[in-house]
Amino acid sequence: MSHLALVQPCEAAFALSGPAHTGLSKNAKARACDFILEFGTNLQRERLLYQFPMETGTFSRSNQNVLAALAHYQNADGGFGHGLEPDLRTKRSTVIATTVALQILESVSGQTSPMANDAIQYLISHFHQDSWEPIHAEANDAPHAPWWRYEAPTEQGFRANPTAEVLRYLFNHRAMSAQLPRLLAQAVEYIKSTPLEMHEFLCFIRLYESQALTKPDRMDLLPYLLSNGYRLVNVEPRDWEEYCLTPLDVVTHAGSVFAEFFADSIDTNFDFLREQQQEDGSWCPNWSWAGQFPATWKRAKTEIKAELTLKNLQQFAAFKRL
Repeated sequence: MSHLALVQPCEAAFALSGPAHTGLSKNAKARACDFILEFGTNLQRERLLYQFPMETGTFSRSNQNVLAALAHYQNADGGFGHGLEPDLRTKRSTVIATTVALQILESVSGQTSPMANDAIQYLISHFHQDSWEPIHAEANDAPHAPWWRYEAPTEQGFRANPTAEVLRYLFNHRAMSAQLPRLLAQAVEYIKSTPLEMHEFLCFIRLYESQALTKPDRMDLLPYLLSNGYRLVNVEPRDWEEYCLTPLDVVTHAGSVFAEFFADSIDTNFDFLREQQQEDGSWCPNWSWAGQFPATWKRAKTEIKAELTLKNLQQFAAFKRL
């Protein structure tokens, strides 16, 4: 699962629009947009213009510019690389970067594009022993965060990160349909028997939120998602400056299955986000790999700041707090 949640909204246990103090002011919103427009990648700028046309004065909802910008990260094999996952700078395709691309495509209604279909074919071609590996050995040849260093697995087994998320896209695209029931059963068995790591948990949330899953399929996953959520999500603001899961990392929209359970923390989490915004309009990552590749990290950090800023704008907008 990348450091960088897409579902259909349904009834929520709390109001979409919270108290005024939890919203982002017009000035703060403008500074955030300005930061992305000035320092973001072309892809980040086009996503901003697509998703916030009123705020940026574009008044256009065509996704074609986003697709054109995203195409620069796609390789001939259908997969994505070229630093689309900013902590992983290899130009070659990886499964993890391809899942990031599919997240973006879903967010701009591009999931039926030829680009998405090619990405699905890439994933199918990299299916190995009932699982997917997030990266490959060649990724070590390019600058990368230490957690993206490839090491050959010592034993075979279900790789929840990124396999659970990959299953979402296969279900959505009706790909590998003959194998999906067996793979889903393995995913359910894994979540039943294994305490999830935080990135595995996010992958399972994305799988659960696939509208292509049947209600019984989701009910098989739900109790284990909830129990892992209680264990993994930090609800104390004093913990949020460290790299961890916050309530808004899992309650990304009002219809989230976790909305009721973390309702008491949502306003506080929005307050925290508002207070963490920098003077230049951005939000900063709470992780770093400057010690390994300082020059590359300087560029990657700017991209990550723009990505976090776009993500937080989307979050405030999803809860009608802009």
